[in-house]
Amino acid sequence: MTGARGMTAWGPPPRREPVGAAAYRLIREAILRGQLTPGERLNEVELARAWQISRTPIRDALRRLEAEGLVRAVPGKGVIVPRLGRADVDELYEILEGLEGMAARRTAERASGAQLAHLNTLIKEYGVALRQNNVSRLGEIVAEFHTTISRMALNGRLERAIETVRAQLASAERQALRQRGTATRSFRELAKLTAAIRARDGGRAEAAMREHLASLRLDAAAALPEGESREPA
Repeated sequence: MTGARGMTAWGPPPRREPVGAAAYRLIREAILRGQLTPGERLNEVELARAWQISRTPIRDALRRLEAEGLVRAVPGKGVIVPRLGRADVDELYEILEGLEGMAARRTAERASGAQLAHLNTLIKEYGVALRQNNVSRLGEIVAEFHTTISRMALNGRLERAIETVRAQLASAERQALRQRGTATRSFRELAKLTAAIRARDGGRAEAAMREHLASLRLDAAAALPEGESREPA
């Protein structure tokens, strides 16, 4: 259960930002960073008390997060961070392969020189983190890499759709990168994808992205216990 003590560590919502928007952002970021883990319960009364605000913006934030699949209202248990099962992971990656494959194709056709240089920088940073066995940093770089490609595709609706699906897979991808061999294999896959984008080869870029996501899909599913469900234990 997540109580007021955990929330006060984040501090109050910033004054420069509407309270409801700040509550939504802070809770969402905590889920994506793994501060709130699958199965944890979010209590709107405790959150409101910790931040010294009314329950309304908290309730609205949780509704937005539920619409994105990042929290789930469970009868008798309240609002929790859902657990993903293997079927969930399969479904989400299946969607993502189509969306991000399209984004990679469009990126190869449209990327500027500065954007291509940024991808190269991310690959180099990944290599450094891999040598240091810094799993946390590897996860951050992989997330930024995918976000960068979806943004470079220059399709706002596609970018938002990818963001919604990827957010639901954040916890599963962290687990996948801890699997033996996953991080090294991902490095090769991302380097191959970057080379295809630099070559302006849309078809090859799409295929490389799909190959990378299919690999992550297997590792993420393997990291989950057999029969794991969405519901908290």
